[in-house]
Formats: sequence, structure tokens, C-alpha cells
Amino acid sequence: MNVQIVIAFIAFLISALAGGVASTDVIRRLLLKLLGKEPPRKTYAERLSNLTSSLAKASGEVDTLLHEMTRVARERQQAVKNLEVGLADLEKREKELKGNIEVLEKVPIPVAEHFARLVEPSQKRSTRRDYMLFISGVLVTTIVAVVLQLTLGK
Repeated sequence: MNVQIVIAFIAFLISALAGGVASTDVIRRLLLKLLGKEPPRKTYAERLSNLTSSLAKASGEVDTLLHEMTRVARERQQAVKNLEVGLADLEKREKELKGNIEVLEKVPIPVAEHFARLVEPSQKRSTRRDYMLFISGVLVTTIVAVVLQLTLGK
């Protein structure tokens, strides 16, 4: 009797396993193909559910695409604004330079030569001399202010 229980239990397991495998979609389609029958058509609810999920997925993709397009459009708009500002600055600078050129064209050549000689490195003053003159000026101004306060303050 022990052997019969074990055989019954093994038969149960094999039946349950075979039933589980046979109930999968892959096996169903394979059996229908082997038998030459067409698979049953999906119900209206299944088709509607599939279409609804496809529509929701497509809608999400469209939303993502629209957000990306909006971001790119804003970036390009900002880039165009920056270029316009840069162009306006360049136009202003061009007008200033043209004005400087016109002024320089009217300057007589001897004056320009004299100015060039003044700017030459040999004509430049040393920074040490400039600092000494500045400090001397500060000292003299301070001494004069103190003397004036002492004489006028009394």
C-alpha cells in the first residue's frame, strides 16, 4: 500500500506539472498550430485594453518629446538673444572705431608724428619718479595744511 501512495503522489505531481505547462500561451499556440486550427480571437475587452495601454504609452512618449522640443527651443531662443546682444555691442564698437578713425584722419601728420614721439619708450617716465613726485606732493600738502591750521587756529 505504501508503493501505491507514492505512485499516486508522483502521478499527481506529473499531472499538475503537465497541466501547468499545457496552460501556457506558448503551448496553446503550438498545439493549435499542430492541429491546424486558428487561435481564438481576443475578446473586445482584451483588444480595448491593449489599445488603451498602447495609446497611453504613445501619449507619454509624445509628452516626453514635446518637453524636449520645448527645452531645445528655449535654449536656442536664449542663444539667439545672446547673439543679438553681442551683435549690438559689436555694432556700437564699430561706430566708435569709425568715429576715432574719422577724427584721426583729420589730424595733421606733424601732430600725429609728435604724438608718436611722445609715446615712444624713450620718452616714457619711470614709475619710481612718478611715485616720488606723488609722495612729495602728499607731504607738501600735509605740511601746508598743518602750518595753516597752526597759524589760523590760534
